[in-house]
Amino acid sequence: MKVSILFGCYILLASFLFSQDQGTLDWVVPSMNLGDFLLMKQALLPNQSMKLQVLEELEMRLRTGTLSSGDRPALYILKRLAEEGVTDRAPSGGARNFPEVRRKAAFLLGYLKGTEARSILQGILFQDPEPMVIAEAVHALRRQPPPLTLEESAGIVEIFSRHILPKQEANLAYATLLLLREHPPNFDSPFSSELFSFVLRISDLPFPKEVRTLAREVIQHWIQPVGN
Repeated sequence: MKVSILFGCYILLASFLFSQDQGTLDWVVPSMNLGDFLLMKQALLPNQSMKLQVLEELEMRLRTGTLSSGDRPALYILKRLAEEGVTDRAPSGGARNFPEVRRKAAFLLGYLKGTEARSILQGILFQDPEPMVIAEAVHALRRQPPPLTLEESAGIVEIFSRHILPKQEANLAYATLLLLREHPPNFDSPFSSELFSFVLRISDLPFPKEVRTLAREVIQHWIQPVGN
């Protein structure tokens, strides 16, 4: 019982730290040129195809090297698209549920990198209800420099608890295991033992062979890291 209470406190602490980080990023509407302003207005329209066009434009900028981690207007637009219908509501009060838009936004944030992009991705781990969106955020975090932050480790615990183990989401499990293999948590992290036990349970559940094999690789890597 004491272990469960302590673990719950760790989760609450990590969630608090994440909310504090969000508050310090000053997500007010940044100054924009006319092109970015029109792009933002298009992103706010209640139309999935229009939002995807915005993401295609941002991806083109990324490919041509004109989009960087310090581009505040682009980050603001991506944050709105990554969270719409999950952490905010449409002006009429109804939710806008465009998971493909959120997935694509997470994909682009992974290539932007930087503290602010990473913070948005961390929020997806805790807040988004769609496994495919979370999986994209997990893949995006693999492109961030290690190690995992406390908030990210807590977010992975949430993923295992809410999606992977109870719902046996194979694609999400595979993405999360890849992240843990490449960015293992520090052993002094309050979440390391819990994550270890979660990964061990994969082999006892009816996941595809590829997922169970990767889980064994993760455990082996933790027990005997490469180079030791």
